[in-house]
Amino acid sequence: MPQPPLNIQKYLDHTLPHLNEKYPPGTGGTGARSDWSEGTLKGIEVVPNFGLLVKDYIDKFPAQAVNPSPYAKYPKQVQVARELPDPLRTTGDLQKALATLPLAGIASVLTALESGPQGYPVKNRVDAAGYESDGGDDDHEEERASAPRDESKEWHWRYSKSPMGSGELLLVKGETDSVNMVVRTINSAAFTAADWDEYVVTGPYNYNTKSKASWYWSRMWGACKRLQTRYFVLTDWNRWSFGCFNEDQSHAWISPVLWYNAMGPTILESLFYWAQTTKGAQNGFPLKEKDVSALAALFPSNPARRVSVSGNKGHVARDPTQPRAANESDIEESDAEDNA
Repeated sequence: MPQPPLNIQKYLDHTLPHLNEKYPPGTGGTGARSDWSEGTLKGIEVVPNFGLLVKDYIDKFPAQAVNPSPYAKYPKQVQVARELPDPLRTTGDLQKALATLPLAGIASVLTALESGPQGYPVKNRVDAAGYESDGGDDDHEEERASAPRDESKEWHWRYSKSPMGSGELLLVKGETDSVNMVVRTINSAAFTAADWDEYVVTGPYNYNTKSKASWYWSRMWGACKRLQTRYFVLTDWNRWSFGCFNEDQSHAWISPVLWYNAMGPTILESLFYWAQTTKGAQNGFPLKEKDVSALAALFPSNPARRVSVSGNKGHVARDPTQPRAANESDIEESDAEDNA
């Protein structure tokens, strides 16, 4: 049965459900970190008013309901929330959760809007409860049929693997190879709250292999170059940050960290705004660079962070029967990826 018309503003105005985490300690790559001679990133700029930009865009978006495509149905949030993996034990669980709820919802909305402000063209009429207004008379089945499927107008998230096998979710339209945005995941057992604080900063970029935040910026730069996209999202489900690069990838913008249960804007609203920006939508994110060269260089070596992990104890041999403890090199993906 066709889904009822979707009020986009109301649909996006929902927080994500809470998911527990039970990642094993020490998960993530620990390989050698290489030189980054190809890197062109010079500066990073936090967008302090990101939330206001999103809300302004959502508030100005047309309020009428749209018809969803029968080939890209929107997930019913309460129902789907019960089907999400909980707790999250692996990055595969995280990627499944992302694809099932927030990303599938955004793809459905984008696909509906491809056919215009009224949404997908259907000949039958569906009321708010999801029932066909003609009573479902089989004599009118042909009349009620939807318009022919046009896969070239369908937005979806394509699961992909980086050269070393780490998963990423790519926003694409139809079967094209053009990537509008990449969503990359991070393991919260290896990328801590302190690492997020170091990652979302303003200033001249400094490549430092001893800083996980600096290292992951270089990885995001490499992923966007490889995928030929400027827009990205980094998340561990609890925390989200939205970013993009300028044309030559010498300057980056990054949003403050948004939590899964954020309101004003919600994660769904932010994802929609970011997706619309990648399509060149009017009132999307304005790419205005701020000169950050005079600020203190980012990501200096921080011995205190290393001491906080190793302490002042002497070397103690690891018990091979026990899981490895997380260390400063641990991130969700293999550190050797850029050497491929």
